[in-house]
Amino acid sequence: MKKDIILLLMMIRIAKVWKLDGIMLHYNRGCEGLSLGIAENRLALIEAGYPVMAFEGNMGDEREFDEAKTMGRIDSFMETLGMKEIK
Repeated sequence: MKKDIILLLMMIRIAKVWKLDGIMLHYNRGCEGLSLGIAENRLALIEAGYPVMAFEGNMGDEREFDEAKTMGRIDSFMETLGMKEIK
């Protein structure tokens, strides 16, 4: 438990040092155990005040990836950060 908190604090510190405006996280459907940690990271980053966008994919099966949907979500997220659409 203590190790988990240390890792979350480290992630928040990295976001501050790198001066991030927002964060995109990948939920890997091919590795559910990893995605559980991503969910915790997402909550900690939101609580720290960072805008966070999560998207799903499967590193083991690219057929599950919906590029148009994902790019639309990324474009919307970037707009909330005051950035232009990805071309």
